[in-house]
Amino acid sequence: MADVIDLFAGMGGIAIGFARENFSVKGYDINPLSKKIFRINRIGEGCVRDLSKGCVSGTAEIVTGGPPCRPWSCVNLTRRRCDHPDYGLLDSFFEHVLEIKPAAFLMENVLPLKSDSKFIMWIERLRESGFSTGYRTIRYSDFGAPTSRRRLIAVGFADGCSAEEFFLRLEEHRTRPKTVMDAVQQFIRVKRGNFPDHEWPELRTIEKYEQYYRTGKYGWYRLDPGRPAPSFGNVMKTYILHPLAKMNGFPLRVISVREAMSIMGFDVSFRFPERTGMSVRYQMIADTVSPVFSQVCAGVMREVLR
Repeated sequence: MADVIDLFAGMGGIAIGFARENFSVKGYDINPLSKKIFRINRIGEGCVRDLSKGCVSGTAEIVTGGPPCRPWSCVNLTRRRCDHPDYGLLDSFFEHVLEIKPAAFLMENVLPLKSDSKFIMWIERLRESGFSTGYRTIRYSDFGAPTSRRRLIAVGFADGCSAEEFFLRLEEHRTRPKTVMDAVQQFIRVKRGNFPDHEWPELRTIEKYEQYYRTGKYGWYRLDPGRPAPSFGNVMKTYILHPLAKMNGFPLRVISVREAMSIMGFDVSFRFPERTGMSVRYQMIADTVSPVFSQVCAGVMREVLR
């Protein structure tokens, strides 16, 4: 029995935080890379599973997860909400909670989800089934991460524990944010390929997009070295420039895979499996939860439960 079952585990952003707090974690994801990531980074047990095909078996004290956010993402301008094939995966997460009956659950997603009638229905249904539920908007940088990404966090507690207490205790863990330069400083003089995952696409057309950096269009940023990074997507789709790009002889380039991971709060020891495509790595980073924040959540959940 794992202490934590992590659904839609991805590259382990939530799982790593709980593992750092000495919870045993079992992660599930449809992507076979997740299982390899869990193994080589010693996060816990990783399992390949299509979570739309029914609930996984097993028991756990805590269920966590971040169902795919594409149905509600602001950058998805075509098939949104119920028109998106991933929309039903929100049901899958909450069905697992009802099936496993953990002492607590935690779910992360994008902010527009909180106005979705299906999300509101599930929160009310879980409340009626005995969970104390609640949700808040948080900013990763408020808890020490080098990214100011804002996310919706929903939690529920059984056995008389309080969701409100969780959020009150969470506020006590606010701290000074780290900056982009805090995250990338150690790689400034490291050549491309001389450290695991420290590589970036050599984009010949990058100078054509200078007008985007001037307008501040979503995703097209020259990162400010003295501030946390804004939220960004796949770096190969929206070119996120290194804060020193084209300054004092520094090359005009986007941030590396390793630098993107560091900005999200992953340790330098974290590795992707060998021969993982660059765009795949950037996308998994764009989709993940900051382990800096998830570790805070893990510690607070332990306090509330015990």
